[in-house]
Amino acid sequence: MSITLAVDVDGDPQRVFEILTTTEGQRAFWTADCDVSAGRARFGFAQAPVDLEVDVTSEPGKLVRMRVTSGFPYWEGSTWEWELGPATRAESGTGVLFRHYGFGDGYPEIDLGHTAQTWALIMQRLAEYVADGTPRPFFAEAA
Repeated sequence: MSITLAVDVDGDPQRVFEILTTTEGQRAFWTADCDVSAGRARFGFAQAPVDLEVDVTSEPGKLVRMRVTSGFPYWEGSTWEWELGPATRAESGTGVLFRHYGFGDGYPEIDLGHTAQTWALIMQRLAEYVADGTPRPFFAEAA
């Protein structure tokens, strides 16, 4: 089971790469509760009892890969990645190909569907942040 999504964003690959590999960047479009470093990251969510802990690998300007070392059921050992390249549906900008794969056996299909929908909404937030620089984390900080 895997999820694949794509979006063209109005920014150059170096800017998109910087957003994906920094705490400030990830907080602007995904979750306000996170810490990102060169080799590790932690993502927290007000509604979740555990944080996602990941190993981070990257190829500057081209790829950011995060492999889950602990966190949600069925997510341990899974990997998500953002591959950057030329825009494919827009005249300029950066194409972002997103993949999330390697879920644990028994991951219910309905949960995979909800996960895919959530990632699609997060990808839209990424595109908006790249375009206008206004932070809109999909998961805001706990009240």
